[in-house]
Amino acid sequence: MLQDLLGVFAPGFRNTASWGSSIVATAICVGAWGYFLYQGVTDPLGGVNTLWPLFGISNQMLAAVALTLCTVVIFRMKRERYASVTIAPTGWLAICTLTAGLQKVFHPDPRIGFLSHATRYSDALAQGQVLAPAQNAGQMSQIVWNDRVDAALALLFVLVVVSILYYGVRACLDAYRTDRVTALETPVPMPLKAEAAGAASLMR
Repeated sequence: MLQDLLGVFAPGFRNTASWGSSIVATAICVGAWGYFLYQGVTDPLGGVNTLWPLFGISNQMLAAVALTLCTVVIFRMKRERYASVTIAPTGWLAICTLTAGLQKVFHPDPRIGFLSHATRYSDALAQGQVLAPAQNAGQMSQIVWNDRVDAALALLFVLVVVSILYYGVRACLDAYRTDRVTALETPVPMPLKAEAAGAASLMR
């Protein structure tokens, strides 16, 4: 997915057979997750308090994305009568996770909102105060930085889900207006051994 995204700006990244682009994309993913693990271990608030809200939101957002894709497949298979099976939980998950994501970013209560929590510690730092559990100005600055990073990520998650929902709805409408099945897989050539085995089983 990262290679496909980077391929918009640098087409060479879309070549998944390329060692160079694959190593760069892998290094970015591993480095990003490694940073968050380090952030959680060294955060004065503790990793659970810092990362758990993001994990909870992103986990359920991933379920909403998967159900959206399932809905698109159902429409492309011309099985619209079964679409409510995925549409109902998709709608519920989208409402819950998008609300939670926006609250984690913009809620005025510092116990809920990342930005309000960062503002609280930033204002205290500007006045020379140290708020628990921070023990010094360095830890205060670290809490502010972590809150702002988490807010940016939560907002990114929200934007990704909204964009997938938008394009998913468009794909469903296009498939609904079409009078034929459009869920076509990309043909993949079979290896010779597998093809021979398949032919032999048919002859039996």
